Amino acid sequence: MMKKSKIHLFYLIFVFTGYNQICLSQIKQQAETTSDSLTVTRPTDNQIIDYNNYFEQNYERHIDELIDLISYPSLSMQADHQNDLIEAAEFLKNKLINIGLEKSQINFSNGLPVVTSEYNQHIDQPTVLFYGHFDVQPVNREQWKNDPFKAEIRDGQLYGRGATDDKGPIIALISTLEALMAIDGKLPVNIKILLDGGEEIGSPHLPGWLADHKDWLKDIDFGINVDAAMYSDEQGLIWKGLRGASDIEVTLTSANTDLHSGIYGGVAPNAAVAASKVIASMYNDDGSVAIEGFYDNLKIFSESEKIEIASSVDKNQEADELKKFEIDQWIGEADYTYTERTWIRGSMDVTGFQSGYTDGKASIIPHTAWFRIMTRLGPGQNPEKINSLIKSHIERNIPWGIQAEFKASGMAAATVLNEDDLGYKIGKIVLTDFFGIAPKILYIGGTVPALSFIPDAGGPDLVSIGFQRSDENFHADNEFMRIDSFKKGQRIYAQLLHAFVNQNRNYPR
Repeated sequence: MMKKSKIHLFYLIFVFTGYNQICLSQIKQQAETTSDSLTVTRPTDNQIIDYNNYFEQNYERHIDELIDLISYPSLSMQADHQNDLIEAAEFLKNKLINIGLEKSQINFSNGLPVVTSEYNQHIDQPTVLFYGHFDVQPVNREQWKNDPFKAEIRDGQLYGRGATDDKGPIIALISTLEALMAIDGKLPVNIKILLDGGEEIGSPHLPGWLADHKDWLKDIDFGINVDAAMYSDEQGLIWKGLRGASDIEVTLTSANTDLHSGIYGGVAPNAAVAASKVIASMYNDDGSVAIEGFYDNLKIFSESEKIEIASSVDKNQEADELKKFEIDQWIGEADYTYTERTWIRGSMDVTGFQSGYTDGKASIIPHTAWFRIMTRLGPGQNPEKINSLIKSHIERNIPWGIQAEFKASGMAAATVLNEDDLGYKIGKIVLTDFFGIAPKILYIGGTVPALSFIPDAGGPDLVSIGFQRSDENFHADNEFMRIDSFKKGQRIYAQLLHAFVNQNRNYPR
């Protein structure tokens, strides 16, 4: 381990003199960093200098490539954007070919694209998988200050849909691979790339593709998820756990057509009212889930684990966010803290509701109602079982003989990273070296389905190392990426690639 005084020196140099100087200071200590008997290889002085020069000389081109990728409205959830999704995949495939990677291709599974590529030139080095996604969330153009698919840079921030989630991190990774290939003529380890065209809808295609490509997975030793975050400008972050997710659409039908509310009002069942009654039955008065069995099988965290969770968050966050979002009170299980409810417990939300005539006034009794339920699942909850419980509850509580149809999708289990995992330890050392301070290790309430799908299919656990920030409006209007974070990401990925050199290929999965 580096001595504390040297770490502090690195941090001060980083703050005041920038990337070239910090990297020089780091490599002047030694070519390797050792932590808890783990030795991690680092780039040489000349490599660090050359990488930084390459990044600076090619900065505008790399940002232009990100702007080009953002220009594709790659919305996986909207069928009319299928061609845009495929064109974005083609852009990435061609970029990977151009930087010298092998077997770069687009694969299709259930109509959704998966871009894969690899570099396999080392007999004696491990193979590292990098995962990211290039599909994006929908937009409300009227709420954006610029066209969301024509990115703009304002005050050191690049605004555009997908800028930080997850096109920026993908381009940062690819440009890093390009730099190492250009400077060194090779990569330090073998790699495989998997870029997902359906993450924003739960990657429903990915389990099938992975099941059909077990040979592609079997020689991968380590995994990195670039759809990930930094804690701050001065500190890295690794997610210890993420919640799982499931999604189920419900359509209720009470008649074969809408009915006249004057002629049939008072006798005809109203699908919108029925849906409201069903939804209300699924919740307790405190907002927790009333479905029988929903909280069964959740992992019971120890008191020490709960203390660890409580100590890792800002004590003012709960009150600050009530004020920020103008919410009167939080809801949910009274026996669990605000943070525990969002990190390690299950939740269920109605994320969409449609019924009746909404464009103006119409005197009708709606004959159909549709709503979508999304759950976020804590460790131990099975997404298929949860959807089954929801379906059974709805069927028991539908009034008036109304018929129900169900469509389930986007199911993924929660993931909890093993801190004895070698990839986790390597990632932690790299982030500690770069920032001069150990990364935050946090749970998160969100979901990246691939983090459970890939290990379940026989691949490695994935360590989440990226540079998104929680305030960058991903999934919201005016999404942006900090240019400074993009630059950090390039340099972190360069160090990370070297850190896997000579690591044991046969570590326990």
